[in-house]
Amino acid sequence: MNIAVTGGIGSGKSIVAQALAEQLGASSVSADILCRELLEIGNAGYLQMRKSFSDEFFCPNGQVNRTVLREAIFSDSELRAGLDAILHPLVRRKLLDCGVNAKRQGVDLITEVPLLFEKGWQEDFDGSLVVYADRDICVARIVQRDLVAKEDALQGILSQMPLAEKCKRGDWVVDNSGSFAETRVALSGIVNEISSSPSLFYGKRK
Repeated sequence: MNIAVTGGIGSGKSIVAQALAEQLGASSVSADILCRELLEIGNAGYLQMRKSFSDEFFCPNGQVNRTVLREAIFSDSELRAGLDAILHPLVRRKLLDCGVNAKRQGVDLITEVPLLFEKGWQEDFDGSLVVYADRDICVARIVQRDLVAKEDALQGILSQMPLAEKCKRGDWVVDNSGSFAETRVALSGIVNEISSSPSLFYGKRK
C-alpha cells in the first residue's frame, strides 16, 4: 500500500507523514527531500539547472544557493515554473521507483507529495491524505521556518491549489491546526480504518 500525504505550505505535511508512517509501521519517502538530493552537485537536477539558471543562484563553491533560490521562487512564478519543469519529471520517476520497490519488498509506503493534485499524480498512489491547517497558522509557520516576510509566505500559499480544494480531493483529511497531540489522535482513527480494510487499497495503484 502506497499512500500519498499532501497539503499546503506550512500545513505540517512532513511531521504528519512521519507520524502516519510510524503508526502504520511503513517506510516513508519525501518528494521535497528527493528534490534537494537532485540539486546536489553532479546530480541530474543540478546539471540541468546549471544550464538554465544564472550564476546568482549558485555559491562560489558551485553548490546551489538554496536561500537565494527559495526567495526567488516565492516571488517569481516564471522562475518557479522553470525549476518545476526540471525537477518534477525526475522526482516523479524516483517516486514511482520507490513505490515499485516497496511493493516488491512487501512493505507499505507513505509518500509526502506537496503538489500531488496540482501535478495530477494522485493515480500513482493507493490513497491520499490531506493535511489541513488554518491559513494564518500556515503563514506563521512559514515565516518562522523560512525567515521570510509575511507577504512572501502568503504569496507562496496562494501559488498552490487552495487547501479547501485539496481536502475535497483527498481520501482522508487531518486537521493540523491545533496541538500535534490532537493531530495524532485524528491520525489514529485513519490508521484504524486503513488497517481494518487493507484490501480496499492494495492493487488500486496503476
